[in-house]
Amino acid sequence: MSVSVTRDRRLRIPLKATYKIIITNPDGSIAQVIEGKNDDPFTYSFVWLFYGSLIAPSQSIDIPDVAGTELFLFTPAVPTSYQGAAVAIPYPDFTLCLVNCPGTPNAPYAVKLPGIWLFSTPFSGQPKVSSIYSYLITPITYYTPSISPSISATVGATNTITITQNFTNTSGSPITIYSFAVVAALYPVTSSGLAGTPYFIDIAYFNLSAAVVWSPAAGMTVQASFQVPT
Repeated sequence: MSVSVTRDRRLRIPLKATYKIIITNPDGSIAQVIEGKNDDPFTYSFVWLFYGSLIAPSQSIDIPDVAGTELFLFTPAVPTSYQGAAVAIPYPDFTLCLVNCPGTPNAPYAVKLPGIWLFSTPFSGQPKVSSIYSYLITPITYYTPSISPSISATVGATNTITITQNFTNTSGSPITIYSFAVVAALYPVTSSGLAGTPYFIDIAYFNLSAAVVWSPAAGMTVQASFQVPT
């Protein structure tokens, strides 16, 4: 017997993902505040990573890291039919990290820090950092992000996690920002503990409602907040 469920009767999780960007002048005064939201914030990679966590280790899956290297999870070898850059990760478990992540200076990426990454082009199609990796804004200072939990067990309350990161435009030129992503370090969990060097994957993305022009020597704070009613 099958049950037909109309679209408006399906279970929905009212996740609210918002962002706030504060640009400051060199003297510390606020130059601009931009706010927006994304009703469907999770990236292609994160959705498949979540799916993989439900079926591991009985079935392998593959996702791209931020640079486009395909990560084949829960399998001892890359399929011979796959011709691109790829890594096989046989271990049956993994963990994600955004703050105080070990081994990240050795990570083979243009930015060595998980957190919020800025881009000079918007996301389109399937939202993946690997598709716009060449537009990653690098001639700036990325500071270590922080996470602020505000968790309540009260029924009806709102659980909120906010990721905050500061930046300085040290490029000497104006920079135009169209989007940003939340990037996490992925560690295979081996028999000896966490892998020494992580892979970076994107877990959420935000296209800005309007491009932001960021002046030289100006500071910037970006906040991404995820709210889930309990």
